[in-house]
Amino acid sequence: MKTLILALLVALLVASNLYTYMYFNNLNGYLRFTLQQISTLKNHVFAEYNVLRYYAGELYSSYTSVVEANERLREVLNSLYEDLGKIPYNYTLMNYFEFMGKFTFAYTDEMRDFVLNVTGGWDGTDEDFRSDLYEIYRAWRSIFKPVTPASGEFPGGFLFINIGGFNYGKVEVYSFEEMKWVALDYLREVPFGYEITQVQVSGASMSFSAKGGMCWDFAVVLVSLLYAYYDIAGKSLPTAYISIQGIGGDPESHAAVLIKLEGDRVAIMDWEMITPLTDGMVEFVPFETARKLHVEYWQQASFKKPSDILYKGFMKGRPYEAGHFYSNEGFYEWLVNQLK
Repeated sequence: MKTLILALLVALLVASNLYTYMYFNNLNGYLRFTLQQISTLKNHVFAEYNVLRYYAGELYSSYTSVVEANERLREVLNSLYEDLGKIPYNYTLMNYFEFMGKFTFAYTDEMRDFVLNVTGGWDGTDEDFRSDLYEIYRAWRSIFKPVTPASGEFPGGFLFINIGGFNYGKVEVYSFEEMKWVALDYLREVPFGYEITQVQVSGASMSFSAKGGMCWDFAVVLVSLLYAYYDIAGKSLPTAYISIQGIGGDPESHAAVLIKLEGDRVAIMDWEMITPLTDGMVEFVPFETARKLHVEYWQQASFKKPSDILYKGFMKGRPYEAGHFYSNEGFYEWLVNQLK
């Protein structure tokens, strides 16, 4: 009996030890797995920390550059305002495109009177409107003398101010909206101060006073005179200065005027009327027809006869816009969809 009880106790002890071993062995495996996970997470966090530390350094460097560049820009502008304060006449500051928009096609009272004398104003009919367009062209062409460029200095002195010559850098920041790192530009330095120079300018009012010049002068003034007429009549058509180039011949570069009726129906005015007239009234034809007539004109007018014409650019006011084209398809797209 005692032997049986002793055997039973030994068996229970062995089972208890075996259970304890298996429990702690499983616990040890779990702890080792957890430790491995923690180690992996630690390495991942450490890697992210290094990345964040790198970007933080980049951000701090860009921030320092921005602060220094802004301080330099503030010094430049303060110095500029001191110099502008020494100018003995009133002035207005504006950027290049604002100036071009306000000056290039601006007409004077003399130009407005010229238009009124030529047209007598608009009587409200379409026939008179189209007739007046031609009369304005004819009158201006009759007094314009193709000579050297009619450019000059703006009365009172026109000053061009070049500030800073800004240099920019790039820095990456994390975008929570896009959930990724994105590159942003920042002002890195302002390498020099400013320079004020007096420059030569050209515009319709100056070319009209000269009554002569190059094709640029003729076309810019004609656009301006048409703008004046539109203001008088209270009715307007999309009108632009256009730049052309002969393909395989002259002209190498030339200016003309285009008036758009609707769609692709246009009238083109060069040294001569390109599109037809009916009883002294401007007619509007599809662009392809106008282009063929334009080519025919230059094949007769130039020594080096072009095989075609490239409409390579435009310029217009209200508001001021300018553009360049590498194909007639690009010009046509602008004509139909953008010229308003």
